[in-house]
Amino acid sequence: MGTSRQSSGYYAEPLFTELPKPSQTPVTVVSPMMAPPPALTPKQILVHHSADQWEEFVYEWVLGLKKTAGYVDVVGMGGSNDRGADIAAFLTTRKTDDRWHCYQCKHYEKALTPHAAYPEMLKIFVAVAEKQYQVLPERYVFVAPKTGASLTQLLAKPSELKASFFREIAKPGSRLTADYDEAVLHRALDLAQQTDFSRFEAGSLDTILEQHATTPYHVRRFGTRLPERPAVPKPPPEHSADEARYIQQLLRVYAEKYGCSPHSPDEARAHPRAGRHLQRQREAFYCADALRVFARDSVPPGTYESLQDDVYDGVVEVEERDFGTGYDRLNAVLDAARDMELGANVLVSYVRPNDRKGICHQLANEDRLTWCQEEER
Repeated sequence: MGTSRQSSGYYAEPLFTELPKPSQTPVTVVSPMMAPPPALTPKQILVHHSADQWEEFVYEWVLGLKKTAGYVDVVGMGGSNDRGADIAAFLTTRKTDDRWHCYQCKHYEKALTPHAAYPEMLKIFVAVAEKQYQVLPERYVFVAPKTGASLTQLLAKPSELKASFFREIAKPGSRLTADYDEAVLHRALDLAQQTDFSRFEAGSLDTILEQHATTPYHVRRFGTRLPERPAVPKPPPEHSADEARYIQQLLRVYAEKYGCSPHSPDEARAHPRAGRHLQRQREAFYCADALRVFARDSVPPGTYESLQDDVYDGVVEVEERDFGTGYDRLNAVLDAARDMELGANVLVSYVRPNDRKGICHQLANEDRLTWCQEEER
């Protein structure tokens, strides 16, 4: 008589064995709502600028034109009483008494039209008629996110622009002339009749952005990446006048450490250890100077100086400690600079180890750091 599997009390093997499922890598599906939004382009960012921010952007652009356009100075003149010029760029030191260019900033949701341009054009004629400016600007540039087709076409035909301007003024009940004294208006319109309207133009936003990208302000305004840092030049065989003070400080270190003359760079260079050490410090100095030049051309003024201040703040407590020799103090400061956190400066990701050392020598070059302090007392 057989015994049933269910009642036996023993474990029974199943009749069929389930095969293991093939291993699968988990797949995470990200909802479109969770995906990071695409970065805005500079054009899209400019659309959201306020009128003041737009004027700052244009000012940065015109500053960037300084060398190529031959401007001796660029001045922001915007405000409620700008007298027809938001930004003035001067070609001589006599400013608006001589040759100059005018940049008029307009930031509207819609494209700039002749209806919006004519009051600004009249304003500059009135300003000269009232002797606010001695002469008209040689160039008068409307700078707007978008210029309408009708104004673009008129600007391409100065004679038609002039005729259209006067037709608008001559319309019965025109509000263009309502706010001006009749005598001043007469002088202004007489000046306009004698003027070549080819001086009026509109800036191309694509060209403006291309040129703005070459200025130190572009990265900060649009959050773009800095350009690649150029190769660091080797220091020349003889030190320059710009290196005099930090070299003098190093010579004092070598005089104390190795007995070299504190007044002879040649003697230090000839010393087997001092010479190699001096060469390394000069390479570091030139590395930091290359970073300074890179910063000058790529980021807003003061950025590199802020980095120098960060290094100084990180090492000055070390520099002020008591040391047996200036050589020990120098090495302790360089070690501190190498190991310190540099904060949020935009240049941090471009800083090399030699830059940190070089900045210390730049600070020594300005007497903000001193290695042989006993000799300075």
